[in-house]
Amino acid sequence: MYIYIPVDIHDMPKKQGDRLNVGEVKSSILKFILKNEKLVGEPAIREFLLKRYNIMDQGNINRHLHDLQKLDCIELISPEKKGLRNYWDIKKLKNLRNIKQQFPEIRLNDYEKSIKIVLKEHEHFENSPEWLTFYLKLLLSASFFNTSIETEGRELDRGTWKIYITTIGSYRHQRIDELLELCYFAHIKCHSEFKMSEEGFKNTIKAHPWEIYRFFAEDVLLKLFEEEFPGFPKEIPHLISKTKLSGIEEIPERIPEEINEKDFIRYMLDAMRLRIEEKIDFEYIKDDLLLEHFLHHDMLIGADSPEELYFINRTKENHTLHRGSTVPEQVVIGEAELADLKLASEMIFKYKQPSRFSFNTVDEIYQAVLEFYSRWQLQQ
Repeated sequence: MYIYIPVDIHDMPKKQGDRLNVGEVKSSILKFILKNEKLVGEPAIREFLLKRYNIMDQGNINRHLHDLQKLDCIELISPEKKGLRNYWDIKKLKNLRNIKQQFPEIRLNDYEKSIKIVLKEHEHFENSPEWLTFYLKLLLSASFFNTSIETEGRELDRGTWKIYITTIGSYRHQRIDELLELCYFAHIKCHSEFKMSEEGFKNTIKAHPWEIYRFFAEDVLLKLFEEEFPGFPKEIPHLISKTKLSGIEEIPERIPEEINEKDFIRYMLDAMRLRIEEKIDFEYIKDDLLLEHFLHHDMLIGADSPEELYFINRTKENHTLHRGSTVPEQVVIGEAELADLKLASEMIFKYKQPSRFSFNTVDEIYQAVLEFYSRWQLQQ
């Protein structure tokens, strides 16, 4: 089965004698395929080109299709049996990258098909509200969409982390480094057998998931420290287990130049506590940082819209509310998530995307969205 979607006002049929722009037919074929949710059969493409350009020559149509295939803009899906029609589709990031390069006039993030390709490649799944939020970011921001087809998710996270530790999170990040430096030199002064470098020590402490370790049994923590940090006082794993790194003894705001072995324990625990805070804060704020970054880029290139600005400002307001979780299989819908879903419903109503939630009113959309994601919520 192939689906035929009527052309919009920008694809009005050409009159006889009208001259075509270079690449116009190929560009129109791509837009036609992008507008179709499923595979597109050649008969549908021929019918479209006949109505749009009065092109009837099948050889000419095949040449356009195979030229696009050679450019890696579209994929040929051959029939299982000879004599049946061929199908064509756009289904991979490489297709989107090549379309962007060869046909820059096509605004790829206008199309549900291309957005879903990006979501799939970045491993965002429909069973989390995060999928819907990410969908709308791609729809609203051309810069974000273009970056997402060129950049892996991990690279985006690394870039956002750099923004965080050099802007809003810079003070805490610098303090963690200063505390760890102080602790490192205090430790090697008393334990010359400790062979880890300063950089290795800092990276190791920051890499360990203390937010998880603090709930381990004390004997498990003790063994971990014996293996990873020989010579560390046993009081450290004991206090981690006892306090869960919450409500620990405070240290001075001004960091001294040197500390003794007793102070080493307090300063190490505080560095771990700050590292937990830093990770939690980043997880909460990273999406807002990313949105703002690409809004500024869209403004620079003249691709911003009032809707994009509205979406970002409302999202930031929403994220001051109590938050649950959008982690797949661990969804907990809190006040912030409810506000995000309400905002998403407004955007869906305006843009009629994603089609799964396309209803007649904002309230109908909101109820459908809420019902869908409530299925995946952890039972409280």
